[in-house]
Amino acid sequence: MTRIACAMWGHHVDNHVFLENSNPSQRTCRCGTPYLGVDGSLTRVRHTLSCFLGHHTYQHLVDRDNHHEYVCVQCGHPLLFAADSDPYASSALFDKKVRYLCGIFGHHVSRVTSRDGFVEYACRCGHTFLRPESEVEMVKHPMRCVLAGHWISFLTARAGYAEYVCLHCGHPFCFAAPDTVQGKASAA
Repeated sequence: MTRIACAMWGHHVDNHVFLENSNPSQRTCRCGTPYLGVDGSLTRVRHTLSCFLGHHTYQHLVDRDNHHEYVCVQCGHPLLFAADSDPYASSALFDKKVRYLCGIFGHHVSRVTSRDGFVEYACRCGHTFLRPESEVEMVKHPMRCVLAGHWISFLTARAGYAEYVCLHCGHPFCFAAPDTVQGKASAA
């Protein structure tokens, strides 16, 4: 039954599980399929409905480019806020609901920085995107990502996380990983 669910909606991700398994090169979905390689291979991941319909629980990841970055402790969804207007700057851990209007009508984004071969954009809701285009004002999630999940591949390792990016929409994900991923990232 789990294999059917993964085939239909994508593989399950959970940072709590990733923290328990310290070797990212041996990650296996609960359906038994090896996934989330750091070799550039694609993995289709599903939406974590408890986060999407309930709320994400975020913890501080890193301060960079005059922004504060956070990551969901379960699904790996990052948030990025300008340091001078971050509503969560004093919170070590906080819950935040998804801003559904942005998901429906699109994210009004502004450029944050260039990194890892992409331009990073952020919406005021905190959602980030890594895109090849240098001038983007609106990002909408393509229907294939909305309905079938995200097709992600490894981008880089940073702050104890392996960062992946969706091939279709540029949505990044940060999955807990030990420092051993750092060596793979620099060797790639």
